[in-house]
Amino acid sequence: MIKNYFKIAWRNLWKHKFYTFINMFGLALSIGCSIILFQFITYHLSFDTYHHDAKQVYRVVHRLTFFDGVPLYDQGAPLALARDVKANDPRVKDVGVLLRMHDINVTIPQSEGSGKKMFAEHENIGITDGHFFNLFDYQWEQGNKNTALTEPNAVVLSHGLAQKYFGSQDVIGKNISVDNKNIFKVTGVVKDHPANTDIKADLFLSLSTLKNIYPDVYTPMHNDWNFINSTNSIYVELKEGVNPQKVESDINELNVKAQGAAEAKPYHFMMLPLSEVHFDGRFAGVIQRSLLVTLGIIGLLLIIIACVNFINMATAQSFKRAKEIGTRKVLGSSPAAIFIQFISETSYIVVFAALLSFVMVIVAIPVLNNWLQTLLSFNLFTDYRLAGFIVAVLAIIILAAGSYPALILSRFKPVSALKNQVGGQTQVAGFTRKGLIIVQNVIAQVLIISTILITMQVKYLKTADLGFNKNAVLMLPVPNSDKSKTDYLRNQLLADPAIKSVSFCYRAPSSTADKGGSIKYDTRDWEKFVGYTQIGDADYVKTFGMQLVAGRNIAESDTAREYLVNEVMVHKLGFKDPQQVIGRHFTAGDLSNNPGTIVGVVKDFHAKSLYTAIAPEYISTFRKGYQYVGVKIAPGNPSVVIDHIKKEWQTAFPDNVFEYRFLDQQIADFYQKEDLINKLITSSAVIAIFISCLGLLGLISLLTLQRTKEIGIRKVLGASVANITSLLSVDFLKLVFVAVIVASPIAWLTMSKYLQNFAYRIDIQWWVFALAAFMALLIAFITVSFQSIKAAIANPVESLRSND
Repeated sequence: MIKNYFKIAWRNLWKHKFYTFINMFGLALSIGCSIILFQFITYHLSFDTYHHDAKQVYRVVHRLTFFDGVPLYDQGAPLALARDVKANDPRVKDVGVLLRMHDINVTIPQSEGSGKKMFAEHENIGITDGHFFNLFDYQWEQGNKNTALTEPNAVVLSHGLAQKYFGSQDVIGKNISVDNKNIFKVTGVVKDHPANTDIKADLFLSLSTLKNIYPDVYTPMHNDWNFINSTNSIYVELKEGVNPQKVESDINELNVKAQGAAEAKPYHFMMLPLSEVHFDGRFAGVIQRSLLVTLGIIGLLLIIIACVNFINMATAQSFKRAKEIGTRKVLGSSPAAIFIQFISETSYIVVFAALLSFVMVIVAIPVLNNWLQTLLSFNLFTDYRLAGFIVAVLAIIILAAGSYPALILSRFKPVSALKNQVGGQTQVAGFTRKGLIIVQNVIAQVLIISTILITMQVKYLKTADLGFNKNAVLMLPVPNSDKSKTDYLRNQLLADPAIKSVSFCYRAPSSTADKGGSIKYDTRDWEKFVGYTQIGDADYVKTFGMQLVAGRNIAESDTAREYLVNEVMVHKLGFKDPQQVIGRHFTAGDLSNNPGTIVGVVKDFHAKSLYTAIAPEYISTFRKGYQYVGVKIAPGNPSVVIDHIKKEWQTAFPDNVFEYRFLDQQIADFYQKEDLINKLITSSAVIAIFISCLGLLGLISLLTLQRTKEIGIRKVLGASVANITSLLSVDFLKLVFVAVIVASPIAWLTMSKYLQNFAYRIDIQWWVFALAAFMALLIAFITVSFQSIKAAIANPVESLRSND
């Protein structure tokens, strides 16, 4: 019996190949997109969940609140906290420390005459000890996790770095030089970390070497609770059943004991679960959970659109299949048997659509991984979550898309069906069909409007006036800020007429750095707000195209310090006229509390991404803080200039790897998340529109076929092609227009909430909705008109001869 059901289903589907293809292709697209979105969501949800006690591990972060009440969030915590918590809190099982180093140069000692092997490493260097490896699961290929980092000047390498540095895995006992200062002996090798981790360290230096690595600041770094750096990661593993809120309270009590109530008051240390590190944007989280929820909803909506297509075409075909159903019932078929028959047809389409979607996913995933910077995979037989998801989706589609048409068709009365007198039921189906078309187009319209607004916001982020010139500036790391070396490099570079200016600095005016502290103005007490630090030499303003609005530029000096402040700083200090602060004393706690003088005011500039408002900033020289050199080059042939810069740079720093990055690209990276959202929403909108158009095309084709004789009669009576096209198209366009009206407020509310995340954002203009409506109506008109015109120009004699 079951075999017979599927045999008949196959014949019916083959008989209506065009509609079968439309249904199958639309479902395949929606299933394929839902699979990709499912893999993307589960990929991000899996970050750092694989560690053995992941649920018991927390990262200690902090909130800093000054007198103005505005909280500042940071992912760092002091080393002193790790020491004191481990010694004083019995609820804590273990504490792991990971101090990140941004940039280092690694030199591999070679035999005489064979030259040097030098490598530059970025963001993948950590200073730690064995406690860190007690908390996090690393597979050790060589060495012992309990002893490998006990001694000073020990280093553990990842599998990849061991291969990169030495060309083999047998590296225990070999040496590497870090920044040409310290020699480290390799004491262990671990397997490369998986992609789904935020702890992306490949080179681990022993914590007991900290004094040698940072000799100038070792004592306060090791002992002071207020020595907090964003690169310091403190992880706490709690004992089973311990309430993290109690441990958080204990940590803050230890801070009060260590610093005193007054000094500790601005700081509040927080326990961030390891499972939230990837998602909490306050502490450098990569992606928000709300975005994953949105993507999940979009995947569901794409499936709904495809199911709507199926239901609409199935109900539109009900009149045509009425005689078949009547005959079956006369011959003894029960409503349940007819229901199963139509569910079988649905199953055929859904299964073949799923197979086609697998092909689409396999082809698309390599492209998407490069596009989205992920490592998604499609392993149906080994990924049990994915297999379960696909089975559940197919079951839901079969029931959702097949049940309603099957119920409608199985309820036809035999006599009425044989006489084609099923108008009441087809009328109900018609109302349902119109409602579903509206729902389908509402979804597509919301996605169209969202796409336009997100694209406009991303463009605004990338083209907004930042208050300085980011174009044609190269940023190069400086391994040594010694005056003789920086002066030599500056003079050599400026000898080239293609180089306009050179500035040694801590960072460019806009960066991810978060440097700042308390400030003191003139004879007043310390201000009740934070001032943010920009460190640069006398050419900083010129190189980065900043604008002076009052006073003069700073002079190069570390003894008689001079300051530039921005306009926000002037207003925060309580002045309207920038001239009022010129010549006044200024002290920055972040720059050793050395008093200086404000000599100029610069136009406001965006030191952070446009997520945050412009903060009070000050600029001063501080040679020890110079970590980069900005080189402004003239338009022309940049490759020739870069070759010249490389030659001179290697002359000044022969023991370091030459690297550079254009500032505009560095700033563009601030908005990778926005680019990602834009790509995903745009892709979803295109696919939603395409599936909707497939549905409209199939539906107009089917309804045109049902009205073949009517069209023939109208043509014989003198109706024009335009009249008939209008007759067939206008009902569909009305439904699309209703969808536009319903979708517009939904899209406005959704995008208003999204744009609230940005301190600087576009305004939602009325023309966006008009443009989206025009696009939706135009696409629908083209889709519908294609089949309408074809029917309108057909020979009326052939139309009148057709038999139903």
